[in-house]
Amino acid sequence: MSIEFVRIDDRLVHGQVVTTWLKKYDIEQVIIVNDSISEDKTRQSILKISAPVGLKIVFFSVSRFVEILNTVPIKKKTMVIYTNPKDVYDCIAGGMVLEYLNVGQMSKTDDNEKVTGGVALGAEDKVYFQKIVDKGTRVEIQMVPNDKITRLEKYL
Repeated sequence: MSIEFVRIDDRLVHGQVVTTWLKKYDIEQVIIVNDSISEDKTRQSILKISAPVGLKIVFFSVSRFVEILNTVPIKKKTMVIYTNPKDVYDCIAGGMVLEYLNVGQMSKTDDNEKVTGGVALGAEDKVYFQKIVDKGTRVEIQMVPNDKITRLEKYL
């Protein structure tokens, strides 16, 4: 499997991802795992148009991604992007081995509280992040590669 980098970022493919993370890991394709986005053709089109030339972007529901992980080898250097920790945990529970999870932007809403400049966590987020940590995954908040790393566990 050639998953090079796994990130939670509710902005998905945007400037920081394109200019830093994709280059750092020499990414050839991005897989976005999210049930609603996997069915939203308009949003998919916008994300594909905004991506750099030559970058393949693929969209899967959580269940379909788990199925693929368990049956089809991923050969391209791949970045997987999620929008929330529940979807990440569901993939781990489905058999994905994940040693490291990067957390980027998780936007502030009425239902969560800001814990760092770009990360806001709600009660459900904390539950799923704790489950991810309990599975042995190192979870770190880092917006771009040159930023200071913050261990997410300190906010659980």
